[in-house]
Amino acid sequence: MFEEAELLELFQRTLACDYDDDDAWEAVNALRASGARQVFDKAAEWLRSENPLERARAADILGQIGVGPGKKHAFPAEACDLLLTLLLNESHARAAASALVALGHIEDPRALPPIYRFVAHEDPVLRHAVAFALGCFAKDSAALPGLMVLMSDTDEDVRDWATFSLGVWGDLDSARVREALARRLGDDFDNVRLEAIAGLAKRNDKRVLPALIETLDATRGAPDAKLAEAACLMLGLRREPRHWKGPDYALALRHQFGCDAAPVWQ
Repeated sequence: MFEEAELLELFQRTLACDYDDDDAWEAVNALRASGARQVFDKAAEWLRSENPLERARAADILGQIGVGPGKKHAFPAEACDLLLTLLLNESHARAAASALVALGHIEDPRALPPIYRFVAHEDPVLRHAVAFALGCFAKDSAALPGLMVLMSDTDEDVRDWATFSLGVWGDLDSARVREALARRLGDDFDNVRLEAIAGLAKRNDKRVLPALIETLDATRGAPDAKLAEAACLMLGLRREPRHWKGPDYALALRHQFGCDAAPVWQ
């Protein structure tokens, strides 16, 4: 429980500077961690504010109130109800994006239809929030169509999160999923290609080999953790060999699979 003055001071701190301010997020996290009904009630009050930043901060708090190590959301159904009401009536992009992310954290299936309303929104900030929100449902086939659309988004950060969500965060596996991941092996954004490699390796799909070998060959020193994990998965190794560099993994893959095939996107 907070004293009233302390509670108000923390809520005001969430409005400090711009949305990404570290001190503001420190206050958000402190309010979330409490899991207190008084915090929930104050955030619910802010959802009705005329200030869009207050509405956004309220959504940020409600999305993970009470969540912590070994602790689940304190008021999931109530928070979902409030956030759905906000989202369906929200016209400000920042507040809507916060509501989308919050609904993703809560993972209530009732949120999926409203989330889908924003898949093709003109604002990439909102589409990125949708990619995150659908990623929270990445084990649910209902999220698959939206994630596949966003994997081809014009915004690289949206593609990146959608590809990570489907390929790495989620466990869905089908010909459609693998085809979608294989198409992203030729993406012009390095992070998207890396997520596609990780996702295909997780599914032991050999189409990943040319891109994986090429990327490892170009790596100086120890490879990125995701690349090393992808290589180990394809090689059937339980742990990363000590002191191996990127070309060492590439050589082992060539030896095991006898491949120098052209990349699948060519």
